[in-house]
Amino acid sequence: MEVISQLPYIAEALFAAVRIVFWFVLLFGLIGPLFLSHTRDQPNIEKLIYSWVGLGGIIVFSIFVLTVLHLYDFISIAVTLLLIPLIINIYRSDAKSVREYFEQWELKTLVRQLRIIENDNQTYWTAFKSKFTTFFKVGYRELSEWTLVLGIALAGTLIRMYPALNHAAPFNRGWFEHLNRVKELRLQDYFLQFPSPGGMHSLVSIFSMLTQVSPEMILHLLGALSSFFLCILVYWVARDLTKNRYPLAPIMGMSIYALVPMLFLPISLDQQVEASSLDLALCFAFPTITIFIRNLRSKFKSPWFYVLSGFIATAFINLFVAFIILLPLMFLGLLSLPRRRYLKSFYRVSGYLLSLSIIVLLPFLVMSYIQDISPTEFFLTQLYDIQAYTYFPSLVLPMDELSYIYILVAGILMLYFAVDYFVSGRKYVRDECIFLIIFVLVALRYTPLLDIGELFWIDTDQLNEFFAVLIGVFASITFVVPLEILYRLEAVSESVIYKLSWGLLLITIPVLIFVQGGIRVSSMLPSTVPNGFFKAYYKIISERLPYSYATVGPGVQRIQAKNRHYYMDYEYFLDEYAAIDSTYHQQLGSESLEKVPPASIFIFTEKAPYGSIQQGILYDSPSVMRDIEQWVADFQKLPDRKIKLFYEGPSTKVYEIVNRETDSGVGDILNQIYPRKKNQLFDE
Repeated sequence: MEVISQLPYIAEALFAAVRIVFWFVLLFGLIGPLFLSHTRDQPNIEKLIYSWVGLGGIIVFSIFVLTVLHLYDFISIAVTLLLIPLIINIYRSDAKSVREYFEQWELKTLVRQLRIIENDNQTYWTAFKSKFTTFFKVGYRELSEWTLVLGIALAGTLIRMYPALNHAAPFNRGWFEHLNRVKELRLQDYFLQFPSPGGMHSLVSIFSMLTQVSPEMILHLLGALSSFFLCILVYWVARDLTKNRYPLAPIMGMSIYALVPMLFLPISLDQQVEASSLDLALCFAFPTITIFIRNLRSKFKSPWFYVLSGFIATAFINLFVAFIILLPLMFLGLLSLPRRRYLKSFYRVSGYLLSLSIIVLLPFLVMSYIQDISPTEFFLTQLYDIQAYTYFPSLVLPMDELSYIYILVAGILMLYFAVDYFVSGRKYVRDECIFLIIFVLVALRYTPLLDIGELFWIDTDQLNEFFAVLIGVFASITFVVPLEILYRLEAVSESVIYKLSWGLLLITIPVLIFVQGGIRVSSMLPSTVPNGFFKAYYKIISERLPYSYATVGPGVQRIQAKNRHYYMDYEYFLDEYAAIDSTYHQQLGSESLEKVPPASIFIFTEKAPYGSIQQGILYDSPSVMRDIEQWVADFQKLPDRKIKLFYEGPSTKVYEIVNRETDSGVGDILNQIYPRKKNQLFDE
């Protein structure tokens, strides 16, 4: 019965996730390339990732500027996004004025239309048909690989989403802080009382507007959705490093990250369930460093705008990722510069990176100065996160011992690449070597050999997710090297290597899942408030007109009420509402009412034994719940009062005080505006 009672919420949550993914693909896969010319001719995954970095950075920074100027709303961000490419095109054109630019644009448009009308309509149709058929013209091998990639990424997402589907209420108090930031953005307040980045909240806000999914639901699902993108990024980065020589190698690394993380990776699935600015910032950081390396090597080179946009987006989401992970990676990436122009390019790019860092930090430092916050206090709060913790009980070995093994294997691989460098006579160091240097440096941090956390303000707990993604890519490289050796020794043919890759993949992953003890989800997620509180709340906000109702609950629900409806905490409700209700019913027949309560009031109560509300969320919840139940019982005895049970679950009851019958429900209000006729079908 409990599972059946959860089905409506599970369906709503899954449908919300589908809508978010649909709009993500629509925004960054179709709309983004219209603005970003470099992405138009890229393969689909490249197009999506480049658009995510480019357009995502523009959105994050634009919302910051508009909010500071008190101009942020959906129309403003839409107009801003439309004006940015127009301004860029005007700047790049040879027109001497804006008027001349529009005259040229009008002339080009007329010429294009005349060509279509006269003789080129068949040509345009053929080109469109060719593009359409090319999009779906995929070979069996490529189709099977992409099906496997998406299937594994989706499986990894569902593993992390399972707790959120099973429990509608948030699992940590940080969720309420994130929700408050999203709500305050709508009130044109970006920094609140402290200058911390709000890029994640900007993206949640814009996707809430686009999808019409509540920010509460998006924040509850965002961790799993970020994990899906990280799975794809593990595959993409590994494929880029290995030059796609062995297509199944990146799938191996992604499978370890998605399906068996508890054996080899320093991550806790509990921390990946809900929204995390760390995970979302990594979704920008990894594509940014990959594009940066590509540009340095002048291979698959793209405009430097994408590096700029990706760094800004990362910094405005999480400063730790931007300055402890991404910026050092960029300086290490300078090792891949060609030798013929190394020093000149090194100084020039380093100067750009340092200037960009200062510009990005400037708004936060200015706000710190205005609010009288010392730079040390500001940086410490950004570089340490009390909600990040280290808990890996299922690892095959303790983390320090496992790190030694990783370093040993990485050393063997680097030795192989060094031999390959001298034997083949290459003029450049392979990208895998740069990655392995980074991997070893991070792995050393998890051993007693490199304990520099206190000196450099490195919060190891926040490095866990970054190291986990690196391990996924590292597994792909480890998978490639033996196959590459076999191929170079001409021991087996290319077709045999491909079949061998499939065999290793299909054997290794099921064996690891078996060793892990099956598909594992969450292990220790507590609840902040009863599960039914949020199931009822999602039902309320989907059925009721904003500001036609009020809710009665713990103090944290005041954040949910912001920008949406009225709110009373339990203490105020118990002390004051009886008097308001009495005055209201005494004056119902008069022409003017002094105190008019909302049309409906929803009272959230927990059933005995009162163990689901965490201490700190509500002090002495058993006593408060008993007082509420007694108040409801007494209220039901009063004449001309209507109170009904709105929702009941295993641990929750939600009562509705109905003051005005048809003034709250959206359906009732629409029926008053557009009344239905009796026998409407026959009247026609």
